[in-house]
Amino acid sequence: MSIGRALVVAVVLAAFSGCAVQSDWVVEELPTRAEFEAIAFLDPDHGFIVGGNYFIGGGIIGSSADGGRSWEFASGLVRAEAGFRLTDIVFLDRFTGAVTASDGIILRTVDRGRRWHVAWHASGRANHFLDLFFLDDGRHGWAVGHSGLVATTDGGVTWAPAADRDVGGASVHFINPEQGFVAGKFGRILATVDGGASWSVVDRPTGTGQPDLLGITFVGPSRGWVVGENGAILHTSDGGRSWRWQTSGVRSRLCAVAFVDPMNGWVVGHDRADSSSVILRTTDGGEHWGIDLEIDGELLRTISFLDASHGWAVGERPEHGPQRLLRFNPR
Repeated sequence: MSIGRALVVAVVLAAFSGCAVQSDWVVEELPTRAEFEAIAFLDPDHGFIVGGNYFIGGGIIGSSADGGRSWEFASGLVRAEAGFRLTDIVFLDRFTGAVTASDGIILRTVDRGRRWHVAWHASGRANHFLDLFFLDDGRHGWAVGHSGLVATTDGGVTWAPAADRDVGGASVHFINPEQGFVAGKFGRILATVDGGASWSVVDRPTGTGQPDLLGITFVGPSRGWVVGENGAILHTSDGGRSWRWQTSGVRSRLCAVAFVDPMNGWVVGHDRADSSSVILRTTDGGEHWGIDLEIDGELLRTISFLDASHGWAVGERPEHGPQRLLRFNPR
């Protein structure tokens, strides 16, 4: 175990109401050069990060028992060629979790992540899974990549294709077992109201091109957000029937979005050209977004919040030096 050196990063930004607000993030150094794709915490102390790179065989998973201040890592979860990586992780309870991966693999654990076994491996065609989502019931889940969508109704024990190859994307979210959405390339949002038996393309507003969409989330059955390339943020307040653009104020590749309630949310993104990242924050449901943090030398890809006081972000370290994880530490 290695305890990272913590730096408090205090950022003063223009508040969304016009006042000054202070937002604090702590930077934790990680003893690895891995690139991380997803982070998930079960509670304020216990969490996991997953990823990989060309020099780590079989992917990498990190676990923390102190809120992300220190981590233990394990690699080689499966036998795989160079470049294999774990892409997303969800825990249904303290013992049972699932991980998606490249090469069409889904892994499952029933012992708090000590051991993992293959629950699904696509045959005939590889689907590089990018996103994993489970409903709160713990039974219904979906995994998506650009080549397709698979689903489970038994908590990840078994999986099966949920749609044809035309239904693919970078991110998936279901409101209930029947109604769900997939966001992906060229600004396309797909919707189903029959559990995935049929899908339709959702109309979205014009005027900002067709940016690839990379992340989607909902708070309750009505309010949802999608983020993507070129600073794109879309919002719905009617359960996905209609969408409108929100102004992010940046041109970054926005990779992930997290809301803790209908008003308070964060978006993470990066600009590879200058090796910098940004975290945006809203306190009014996205009517106004402000910069909560800007950081150089890091390409943040994922963000996760348990509540308004506990959040984490991580990604890729393109410059020399140890990998870094950001931990939200509000005053």
